[in-house]
Amino acid sequence: MNPTIGQPLKRVDGWLKVTGSARYAAEFALPKLVHAALIQSPIAKGRLTTLDLAAAKAAPGVIDILTRANGPHFPPYPADLTKPGSPGENRVPLQDDELHWVGQHVGVVIAESLDDARYAVSLVRPDCAAAAPLLTLDDPAAQKNATMPEKWVGTEELQVARGEVAAALAFAPNEYRLEVIYTTPIENHNPIEAYSTTAHWTAPDQLLLHDATRGIKQLQKVVANAFQLPLENVRIVSPFVGGAFGSKGFQWSHTLLAAAAARLVRRAVKLTFTRAQMFDSAGQRAETVQQFAVAAGNDGKLTALHHQTTTHCSPVAEYPEPCGNMSRMLYACPAVEVSHRLVHLNYTTPCPMRAPGEAPGVFALECVVDELAHQLRIDPLQFRLTNYAEEDEFEKKPWSGKRLRECYARGAEKFGWAKRQPAPRSMPAPDGSLLGWGMATAIYPAKQQPAAAHAILSADALLTIRSATHEIGTGTYTTMSQLAAHALGLSLENVHFELGDSQFPQAPVNGGSWLTASVGSAVLAVCAELKKKVVELAGSWPNDIAGLKDALARSDQPQIEAGAKAEPDKEEREKFSFHSFGALFVEVRVDSLGQVRVTRATGVYDVGRILNPRLARSQIYGGIIFGLGMALMEATIPDLQTGRIVNANLAEYHVPVCADIPEFDIDFLDEPDPHMPDLGARGIGEIGIVGAPAAIANAIFHATGKRVRDLPITPDKLI
Repeated sequence: MNPTIGQPLKRVDGWLKVTGSARYAAEFALPKLVHAALIQSPIAKGRLTTLDLAAAKAAPGVIDILTRANGPHFPPYPADLTKPGSPGENRVPLQDDELHWVGQHVGVVIAESLDDARYAVSLVRPDCAAAAPLLTLDDPAAQKNATMPEKWVGTEELQVARGEVAAALAFAPNEYRLEVIYTTPIENHNPIEAYSTTAHWTAPDQLLLHDATRGIKQLQKVVANAFQLPLENVRIVSPFVGGAFGSKGFQWSHTLLAAAAARLVRRAVKLTFTRAQMFDSAGQRAETVQQFAVAAGNDGKLTALHHQTTTHCSPVAEYPEPCGNMSRMLYACPAVEVSHRLVHLNYTTPCPMRAPGEAPGVFALECVVDELAHQLRIDPLQFRLTNYAEEDEFEKKPWSGKRLRECYARGAEKFGWAKRQPAPRSMPAPDGSLLGWGMATAIYPAKQQPAAAHAILSADALLTIRSATHEIGTGTYTTMSQLAAHALGLSLENVHFELGDSQFPQAPVNGGSWLTASVGSAVLAVCAELKKKVVELAGSWPNDIAGLKDALARSDQPQIEAGAKAEPDKEEREKFSFHSFGALFVEVRVDSLGQVRVTRATGVYDVGRILNPRLARSQIYGGIIFGLGMALMEATIPDLQTGRIVNANLAEYHVPVCADIPEFDIDFLDEPDPHMPDLGARGIGEIGIVGAPAAIANAIFHATGKRVRDLPITPDKLI
């Protein structure tokens, strides 16, 4: 029996993916399937007065059109999903005629083919009473109704302060004080797979959905509530999700509209987004303006840090981008004030996007740290070590495990940081370009959610484990199979992990980098329970497959089943602050035209036990590449007169491609966190992006001497 934990095993689902056998939400064929296309608001603010559907209804292939006039009365979304600070839509579709952003869903055309449906949508003539939209954070009318949200997702405090920040800032001499503003634009998730829902009413009160979701159980609750069905009467199947990056985890109106359309025409209906609809119909990262005031003493130690964030949401939700959360405790500082301000604009509702809050917030914080270190003529790495936080000063708790110093030291050695010349523009490259070296700290919370699993051990010693979790490309099938094989001493070939079905045991939304700690703990728990049952029957756990088969044969049972649930240890969570850490060093080259190339990236991460180094490195690679896009390319650009997104495509919304990828050197400390459950692993899906934009921006400053505080850093800002 081969060891599995800690081994760089290939993905067990890899063959399915590369051969095209993996089935995604839009790829399930159902009898008499028809297609739907969204009718969307053409204006950003106002009221829909009429929808002229005559030409659309007469178009070839059109079966029916769902609008407010013939649509269902949806009750409000479940209250626990719409409390202030929570992501996803707060407003169910088709319940009034108010329009809040361009692209808001106001109806659905159902037709025999996708082309027929989309053509008919082009014939719909909406008549609207338009009002002047609010489209900029500094609009006086928008500022008038700005709010100061108390919490993010109902848990994280957004308005916090300790010490005398104003006094510390006033006391600090100018040369030890810095006041700057950093901004990030609207950004959009752009996974390869767009949203898709196929809805099929198998009976008047039985609904089957094939949906691109990373929140099966949550979506099941949303849909059951919308159609007033028992929870078990809604089945959602989603064995593979083609990327998410924060999207596909919350309630959006297209799922309810697809189900309502299927009930209207009494046929299975498929509704799949266009690429443009990914920009206006299901979340985005909000624009941020982050104002900093920081001060240090002549010993280089921080004395004050004030981080104020202004961000936006739609008019019908209260979701803020929590940029200041890591500023509360990443560095030791006696006086800290963090605040968040929310402005309601006429854009679609924002939601989490890879490392929500941390990605833009740590970008700004780590650039400010770099700026202050340069101003004080202290090496940026040394400045971070001088201000190293020995405990979480916000929660006033010790860390569950923190080896960030070792990350700094190992990363600096591997990168060659000691050879860095401190002055900007002091390291020209042989080809005439400017060479720059920058670094940043990475941090991300290490959380755990309740989860459950069910196990079946068959007479031929094949183990099947089921949980309603998700595979969004991160390797869930593989990691959970490894954990089960490890727990029972089986080979990976004897383990079959199943996910993506709401009929399976409870699992959380796949987000927050908590999947491994949550579902993994449930897998280990159910394996322990199964092993206990086998021992009760056989007297001991057999040492090999032959012995296990023999024991099962003697038990006179066709199979042995077990169930188990895992929950966070509340006592441990109360005692410690759980976070992962890392240090990222990058090299950039900037040519005379302002074009930036990231040529090297060296990262060392303290993320607990590494279950599969191959998958772990892939996650960090992906996160850093995501951060590269954020630093240099990504921006969703609205027309500030109409609210339309002008670059809602992958030709003009730029993301990194193969030619942009740097040389990677990624390492892990691989030290189990003694206070995390079971094997001591922390999540790694999001920490890769955190710090990456800052490291790149800091390297660009070192190369050019130009400090760009507004992302993305495009060539025009460097010339």
